[in-house]
Amino acid sequence: MIYLLHFRIIMKYQRFIPLVIPLVAWLGSQIYLVRPEFFYIVLALVTLLIILSVRYLTLKNRDGWLLYAISPVLVFLGLASYITIIIGNFWIQTVLLAAAWYLFSYFKGLYLYINAEEGEIIDSQLAQLENLLIAGGFLVVFSTTGFWFGLPAFVSWLPLYSLPVVAIVILLLFVQFSLFSPNRDRPLGTTALLIVILLTESAWAFSLLPLHFNILAMFMAISYYFGFTILRLKWSGSLDWRSLKIPLLLSSLAMLSLFLTARWL
Repeated sequence: MIYLLHFRIIMKYQRFIPLVIPLVAWLGSQIYLVRPEFFYIVLALVTLLIILSVRYLTLKNRDGWLLYAISPVLVFLGLASYITIIIGNFWIQTVLLAAAWYLFSYFKGLYLYINAEEGEIIDSQLAQLENLLIAGGFLVVFSTTGFWFGLPAFVSWLPLYSLPVVAIVILLLFVQFSLFSPNRDRPLGTTALLIVILLTESAWAFSLLPLHFNILAMFMAISYYFGFTILRLKWSGSLDWRSLKIPLLLSSLAMLSLFLTARWL
């Protein structure tokens, strides 16, 4: 009886998480903007808070609950790192607000998905959550590789040394979808590992181009989206040339437009 009462109290306050966590993350970011020496402390505390909040939200579904934390943690860490290499308070605050908005949308979507009833409602919440993961993956790849491409301008650090970090981040972005797929027993597969290797090699190749780090990061984000499209088609059993033509055309046109309009360093 006491356990049941405690569980009901916990469920009652779960709905405040989508409001509290983004606010705490944004306020924490303002702290290290004023006091840079608190940067790593704030990142560690907010990351821990995000993980604990995910654990708190997924009490009804404990299997693999850490995978639910991959997207919000990577988005927060990626965008927090990205603002260290960009200039202008307007852009910095825009990025931080984007991080807070994503955390709000993700935790709200996760709360609705975990507490949804069986049937069409849970299928709808699942689709919305998967769309958030796709958008979050794009943000993570852009911000993480943007930081990676821009870092050598500030420190004597060869991009090759941190290339494994890029591979791990992309791999985690693929792994997280095993929880949100209707077929949860679906293995990651050799196709995903091959795409991770190709994207990592692409990051190294892009780093050799004398272009602004934002342009290079956008190249990587587009490449990631195309690679993930291949992976989704493979998982659904509909991977063929016809289904790939439009994504390949759109990705190629986007990258070509960026390449032709970008200023060379």
